[in-house]
Amino acid sequence: MRVVIAMMKHETNTFSPVPTPIERFARSTPMPYEGDAAYKAFKGTGSGTGGFIDLAEEAGAEIVIPIAANAWPSGPVADDAFDYMAERIVKAVEAGCDALFLDLHGAMVTDSR
Repeated sequence: MRVVIAMMKHETNTFSPVPTPIERFARSTPMPYEGDAAYKAFKGTGSGTGGFIDLAEEAGAEIVIPIAANAWPSGPVADDAFDYMAERIVKAVEAGCDALFLDLHGAMVTDSR
């Protein structure tokens, strides 16, 4: 069984002058976590993504984490940032999966969407 686990979180404040490029979705790295780095960062944390990882492991699944992105509340998300995150999730799903876990939060607005 192949399970895709992805996180994409942002609470957009349309009145905020603070831009939200892709780099704001990374907490301690230059870019959002992907793959093994995401697995190591979230496994065993008790977070939504961590819980998804634990459940998938219990089921003996192959785990694919195309992106784990979380930004503090700020202004609209840059279109290229949204595209970067969404494309990784879509490509992972298109490659085939038996289950998809999405750890989502917020009300995301982009520069044009």
